[in-house]
Amino acid sequence: MTNSLVRFASLPSRSWGSNSGRAKDLAFGPKDSTGAPRWRLSAATVEKSGPFTTFPGVDRITVPVEGELLVLDVEGTEHAMERLRPLRYPGDVPVQASLPTGEVTVLNTLVNRDSFGAAVMVVELSKKNSPSLGADQFLVLLQGSAKAFLPGEDAPEDLELLDTVAGGADQPQVFGRGFAAVVSFYPLG
Repeated sequence: MTNSLVRFASLPSRSWGSNSGRAKDLAFGPKDSTGAPRWRLSAATVEKSGPFTTFPGVDRITVPVEGELLVLDVEGTEHAMERLRPLRYPGDVPVQASLPTGEVTVLNTLVNRDSFGAAVMVVELSKKNSPSLGADQFLVLLQGSAKAFLPGEDAPEDLELLDTVAGGADQPQVFGRGFAAVVSFYPLG
């Protein structure tokens, strides 16, 4: 395994909210003057209905990965979120989560809106064509099976759900059947 591959199963988890679930951080960006990362990519379980943590000055993109339905009330507007459909919203407004069909796992992208932007695209994986992964881009396996061909490795690595491949100048390749999120972070200004 190289630094280009983050194994979800090996990451430490932490509680979030008022014991609303568990979260694992997949990647961090550069830190600001307070020591907080300017961007973060994480996966979390939403185990009970309740408020989401607020993050002043942060924009969020949430993608349900497992579970049937997540309902987010963002400042009084209800969003019924099905699996693999991203939703972008401000992190500093009240957000209430409801779980009409039970626990949900989500992929979360958070960016400091004054210094970074982010894009999340859910792509279908192919056995013939790999998404290009440049610097500050990550591929997260959301569904199905895939193999990562990483720089400096002799054999491909099998990916499990929520394993993350970091892009770079060497452009690792990922082939398979299923769906992945390609997450891009970029500085503003």
